[in-house]
Amino acid sequence: MSNIVVTISRQYGAAGREIAQKVAEKLGVPLYDRQLVHIAAAQLQIDQLDEAELLKLEREVPPLGLNFTPFLSFGMRGEKPLNQQIFEAEAGVIARLARHESCVILGRCADFVLHNERNVLTVFVEASDKFRTERGVSAYMGKTLADLKKEDEKRALYYKHFTAQEFGDPLNYDLVVRSDKGTTDEIAEGIVAYAKAFIK
Repeated sequence: MSNIVVTISRQYGAAGREIAQKVAEKLGVPLYDRQLVHIAAAQLQIDQLDEAELLKLEREVPPLGLNFTPFLSFGMRGEKPLNQQIFEAEAGVIARLARHESCVILGRCADFVLHNERNVLTVFVEASDKFRTERGVSAYMGKTLADLKKEDEKRALYYKHFTAQEFGDPLNYDLVVRSDKGTTDEIAEGIVAYAKAFIK
């Protein structure tokens, strides 16, 4: 069997991180999330910045009018915005990981970066507003549904900028799951079973 790589994108408050952790545990593989920005920062020699500063830089989207299509611009010379350099460095790390090991990758447009790879299952996790509202209170320090949706808007803007695609569009993923239809363990078990059947 080939390396199994599962990418998980998610609505904010839909328990995507917890599901990703369980998928990684069940497959016995590493989960990559914020480590990727640190690896990219080391490559760019900006690893003196702390995690909060790196994440802020990573998530910045240039003003409207500055378009970017990542795979067309790889290798081009000239000064690029730092967040673009971070994205490209992360994309390179993600591509290398997918070639050399089985893993789970959370967020970071990994579904787009790896969309041509045969050993990759791309997953999007969503949930009902009711479920997300309850998790906003219990798991996100009382954040409201409106707060969670604002985070989704930021993710969608970032995703659109770097991929020219719509965040959460079912056509961009191999599998879309509703995390409010079972426990995180059950959802993770289903993703693992699908990945093993999907990737030969």
